[in-house]
Amino acid sequence: MALLGCSARDSQRAEDGREQLVGLRADDLRLCAGVPNLTAQSAGGDFWTYDRSPPASGVSAPVPVIGGSLSVSAGSTCRVTFQLVDQRVTRVGYAAASDLPLSQNAACAPVVQGCLRLVQDGAVRRE
Repeated sequence: MALLGCSARDSQRAEDGREQLVGLRADDLRLCAGVPNLTAQSAGGDFWTYDRSPPASGVSAPVPVIGGSLSVSAGSTCRVTFQLVDQRVTRVGYAAASDLPLSQNAACAPVVQGCLRLVQDGAVRRE
């Protein structure tokens, strides 16, 4: 149950990033998210992609009848892509996979949460 709560919270953080990180400068994005795993350019702008595979979490409980254990784990992966035009974030896209319900983009939270914190604290400005 706690795993689902944390996962839902992280998924919401990722969704907050879709709105709150638009306008962030490229240098600020590098500062808070790090160096992207992949970059590409097109007529639509620059695209910076971050891939994350956080460690799976879960619980194990003994099952006496079988003599083994029952394991419930949450594995997930995330790819976050930022579109930048004129060195500013214009869009944030997620491609995520999760084993838990209501946590579609939860694995993406670590990529954006540092940036969200800087924006919310006023340490960086969006324009």
